[in-house]
Amino acid sequence: MRDRESFESANFESESGFDTESPPYILSTDFPFLVWPRFDWQGKKVLLIADSGDNIFTLWPLGVSQIVAVDIARKACFLNELKLAVLRKLSFSEFRKLFAPVYENRLIPRTTPAEKRSLYLKIRDLISSQCRTWLDSEIGVTDFPSPPWRELMFTHLIPHFNSEHAFNVAKDALKPYTLINLPIETALENSDDQYDVIYLSNIPEYIKHSLLMEERDSEISPVLEKLYALSMTRLKQAGSLMLYIFGDAVSQPDLCAHEVEIGEKLGLSLYREKITFSTPLIEGSFFTHTLIVMTKEKGK
Repeated sequence: MRDRESFESANFESESGFDTESPPYILSTDFPFLVWPRFDWQGKKVLLIADSGDNIFTLWPLGVSQIVAVDIARKACFLNELKLAVLRKLSFSEFRKLFAPVYENRLIPRTTPAEKRSLYLKIRDLISSQCRTWLDSEIGVTDFPSPPWRELMFTHLIPHFNSEHAFNVAKDALKPYTLINLPIETALENSDDQYDVIYLSNIPEYIKHSLLMEERDSEISPVLEKLYALSMTRLKQAGSLMLYIFGDAVSQPDLCAHEVEIGEKLGLSLYREKITFSTPLIEGSFFTHTLIVMTKEKGK
């Protein structure tokens, strides 16, 4: 894992509201992989938010050539290291056990902290010393990594958690990838690389929420414009900037009003992919999220 400072002295700031010590998501809460197959990933170089690591493991089987994962939260980077090691070395059943909840539920059999510790020790030598230092004090000592209910309820959507076949496909396609512990804004500023796809997850939504909570509404558009413009400088001419919205931005275009306005200002084209799903834990449930895709228009 690469960063610009040691963890002890790092004090990164981001308008998203996340910081270096933000707790990690154990399981993915955004599900772009439900529509990943609609895009051409063969040979693509991708920069994305590291998050829980699950989005990364769904991309390798689609033929991407290189992945760079960025996260301001060091524990999210550590979780990525852990999942990468587990996916490499352990079986499907062991993978599910390590990331299963410690509480009773209807989706995955519960696992005790002691069982998690036993599995962790099998892959401990595959992770960095910084990662080991933190995980040694967590796994078997606390409930970590036990996903909260709001994450567990959509576990069935994540291919490598839901199916042994998909797990083996992900394992076979797995490659090493770069982890950078920085805010996405800083990582983009420091990079000279060019990417085919940049996936910002729902970081823009967090920025909007954070600035609204601080009564800085007027700063939302300038902050997002700076982020999107910076992202475009790191994209190849035919590249795509993707971001995730927790809502139906097709039926409710106000959800992406800032993106439409900024896209027009920057000379970008924008389209929206609906993502629909449900959960067996809520009878009759139906959810719609949106993947926003922004691309450079010809001549821009």
